[in-house]
Amino acid sequence: MDLFGEPDKEEAVDTPAEEETQDIAPTEEQGLDNPKTSSLCFGHDSVEKAVLEQFNSGRMPHGIILSGPKGIGKATFAYRLARFLLKNKASDPNQDALFGDTPAKIETLDTASDDQVFRQVASGGHPDFLSIERAHDSAKDETKGNIGVNDIRKVTPFLRMTASYEGGRRVVIVDDADTMNRNAQNALLKILEEPPEDAYLILVSHRLGAMIPTIRSRTQTLTFKPLTKDVFEKLLSMKGFSLDPAQLDTIYNLSEGSVGLALQIMEQGGLDTLALILAMFDHYPHWSWPDIHVLADQMARGGRDQSYKSFIMLLPWMFTQMIQAKARGQTISSKVLQIDTIQNLHKQSSLESLLKICENLKNHFERVDRANLDKRQAVLGAFSIISA
Repeated sequence: MDLFGEPDKEEAVDTPAEEETQDIAPTEEQGLDNPKTSSLCFGHDSVEKAVLEQFNSGRMPHGIILSGPKGIGKATFAYRLARFLLKNKASDPNQDALFGDTPAKIETLDTASDDQVFRQVASGGHPDFLSIERAHDSAKDETKGNIGVNDIRKVTPFLRMTASYEGGRRVVIVDDADTMNRNAQNALLKILEEPPEDAYLILVSHRLGAMIPTIRSRTQTLTFKPLTKDVFEKLLSMKGFSLDPAQLDTIYNLSEGSVGLALQIMEQGGLDTLALILAMFDHYPHWSWPDIHVLADQMARGGRDQSYKSFIMLLPWMFTQMIQAKARGQTISSKVLQIDTIQNLHKQSSLESLLKICENLKNHFERVDRANLDKRQAVLGAFSIISA
């Protein structure tokens, strides 16, 4: 069943590696890929407004956690805020300007992309700015699973140094801060307990619960909501994806409003894989096992790793959609799942049975991955679990 066409996608432009102190002139396209070079940050106006109110009133906290789902622009906002803090110095709210006028309030976090501060932060060459993130092993093309204590020990001495520039601030961003191990988080407490004046620590966290309570109590948490569908569509369009309403609805639900995850799903061919899965459900509950064997062969074939990754994500997602609808006493919200066989499965199944299928599918795929078992059998076993 061919539900989706192949969306047009602009080819990514490779950019040469920059020296640490070399200025970078970011383009709009690069900005969407890299928070360090992005002058664009959509969908978080309320958070920006709250930050500006604190800044203009002289109540800017020394420690901030940017919390919310991954891939919605938190890191982009972190760099936007860091550039702003390095460039601007707040007026004293209690001091009137000349002739008794109230000091002008700053209305935006924008820093022009041709500004020296923007370029230095983007290239990693600003002397008053430090960025810490999970290390990437280019030889293995792997990113470490966590941020270690040795990386975090750089933060305290850096923030206690005298700022080099007239602005007088030093700023640190810790991305994926929730991956810090316990020792690393305890090391970070030293600077949060007695923060120097004009020193700011910005923590980007996808799992707030992974941060220890003492860090949360000494920082202010700014909560980021998933992007609205309009903003989500705009960002995908800027990346070269033109989706019809059914595709947009599907990818928005799949990614839960995360553009980062949506791009990953589409790069893995997730929409095409979903169409193949739904074609199998045309025959439910009487599976066409010859067709399922063909699908299993396709998923297990060399060079189809991305399709298999999509497959093991999509099947549990389908049942999660059914579970949520069943729990609310509603129909399935995702348009692409509103086909007769899936609707009948949803209506005829209890909440408990749907939960059991979803849990068994996840456990099944985890066992296959952990034991490095045959992907073909993983696909066949998944359909057997559904029909059990």
